[in-house]
Formats: sequence, structure tokens, C-alpha cells
Amino acid sequence: MALLLSAPVGGAAPVPWQVAAAGAPAAWATSTGEGVVVAVVDSGVDADHPDLAGAVLPGRSYVDLDPGAEPRLLAFGSEESPVYERAFGQADPVGHGTAVASLIAGRGGDGHPGMAPGATILPVRVLDDENKYHDSAMVGAAVKWAVDNGADVVNLSLGGHYDSAPFAEAVAYAERHDVVVVACTGNRGQDDTGEEEVWFPARLDEVLAVTGTDQRGQRWRTAVTGDATDLAAPGAELSAADATGGHKTVTGTSFASAIVSGAAALVRSAHPDWSADQVRRALTSTATPGDADLGAGIVDAGAAVAADVAPEAESEPVPALWSAVATAAGGGLIGGAALLLRGRRRLPVRPRTIAG
Repeated sequence: MALLLSAPVGGAAPVPWQVAAAGAPAAWATSTGEGVVVAVVDSGVDADHPDLAGAVLPGRSYVDLDPGAEPRLLAFGSEESPVYERAFGQADPVGHGTAVASLIAGRGGDGHPGMAPGATILPVRVLDDENKYHDSAMVGAAVKWAVDNGADVVNLSLGGHYDSAPFAEAVAYAERHDVVVVACTGNRGQDDTGEEEVWFPARLDEVLAVTGTDQRGQRWRTAVTGDATDLAAPGAELSAADATGGHKTVTGTSFASAIVSGAAALVRSAHPDWSADQVRRALTSTATPGDADLGAGIVDAGAAVAADVAPEAESEPVPALWSAVATAAGGGLIGGAALLLRGRRRLPVRPRTIAG
């Protein structure tokens, strides 16, 4: 079943299987993602692709395209030069970010709608021409920039095996600013048989960690999963926009992450007063149950939009004795506990990091 007949807003049109399987058509009568900005921190986004016409903001690039010069930040509006055309987020020499963006917010004029065809994409380029990043602190800076420039959802279809304190702080910054962060759990090689830990930053508590499924609703054989997995979404043989024009078939948890980011956009649009925590709880509590390695199950955007999710419960008051001890210690005990919780993994000097 490659395509299902369903309808976005308007007349009947073929809908890619992944959009139907993730429950988006049931949400579209209520929400198409209008008013929501999804930051795609990736390889850039081809704003000229017909699926994304009018959907892509100028964005920003953190990739220096001139290795002979000192590193510099490149952004839309930079002074024209031989590298100018590829110096901002609205271009994608790799194609990864364009595929991700189309799965989130493709307009669907030719039968390829994304999950949230009314949402807007904020492209932030961090992946080089080999679809990798080598500075996790730079990716953290890109996440903070996205938050400061209007992102309601941040999609991270990238990651690696090692933690990064600056990157983790950027995710915490997004959480403090009520932004939903979604990331892929990672992929392993076709011939790998051993278990692999969920990638960073997906394994952070503040992040919705997404693994990938096939058309039968089973985890795709190369999709990483583990205790940190929160949700699953279609991630194998999806139809997505090709940066060179037309469409292509893509597979990987990168693209499952995009499906959940689109679902998050639908929920945020339908419930603009909901916090990021409420959006996460709506998505996980309404997921279609599946195997244990799928986290809460396969995302169901229609059910999440229709959900009734209470605000966060207020935190319990700190016992008087504990408060007194902490005050006497100058807060050292609390600070030490926080460091233990956040510092449970070793930080490398130069992590190997790739797109999901």
C-alpha cells in the first residue's frame, strides 16, 4: 500500500502512505499547522521546490563554505560572493533537509502533502556537503538561534553517539522557551546485529525521541531504539521532495522525526495555548500501541489534535527540612544533584556526528 486515497483541505487527492499512517488527514479539518514555525536544523532547504513554495523562511547557515577563509557566520542578506547563493538556509546542496521539510510541511499541490501543509519552515543549515557536522556547540548555537527567531518546534534529524554539554544546554534553552524539540533515535548499518544506544540529542529527557517503522507498523530493521525512545513514526520508503526537483524515496529515522515534528505542528496550531509539555503528552498518550521497541507507539496526529490534555501539575513544595539544609549549604546539594543527573555520560573532545 504505497498510497491511500484521502483528502487534505479541498478535493480528494492521493496522500502518501506515511501521512495517512500517522493520522494527519483526520486532523486537517481542525488544523493544518497554520501559524506554527518548524525549524529544520539540517542541510538547508530548497525553497524553490514546488512542494515548499511559499513555505520556507530565509533562515540561516552556520556552515562556512569557503575553507580558505577564517570561519564566519553566513546568513540571508550576506554580501554577495561566489559562495553567496549557498550561504543561507534556503539552499540545500545535500537534499536531506529538503526531504525533511517536505515531510513536515509540503504543500501537496501535486499529491505530496506533508503532515502539516499549513506550517512554515525555518531552515537552519548545520550539515556540510557530506551531510555531517563536526562541532556540536555550533549546532547548539543554531538551535538557540532558531528559538530566538520564532520556532515553535525544532526538528533535529541528526545526532551522534556522544553527549555535548553546549548542545544539551541549547535543548534546555528551547525547553525554557516552551519550544518542542523532536530528534531521531539514529540508524545502524544493514549488517549490524548488536544493539545501539539511542543517539544524542534524542536521548535527552526534554526531546521527543523518534524511531522509524515500515508500512506494517513494525520497527524498520536499521532504526535504533531503546529505553529513551518516546514515539515511532513511518520511517521507511517514504515519498519526499528531492532538492534536484521531483520526488524520491527516503528511509531513516531522520524522516520519522520529521513526521512527528509535523504532528507536533498540527497540535500546536490546534491548541496555541498549550505548553510544549502538553504537546508532547498529547502525542505520546494518543499514540497507537505497538511493539515494546516503539516507545509509546506510532504517532496518531488526528488523535493528538483531538486530545484533552490538562496543564502540567504544579511541582510539590520542597519539605521545610530539605529547604533549610539546602539554604545552609548555599544550594550546593541541589546543584550537586543536578550535576549528577546531567553528567551521567562522558563528553568527547571531537564527536563523530551525522544526519539521521
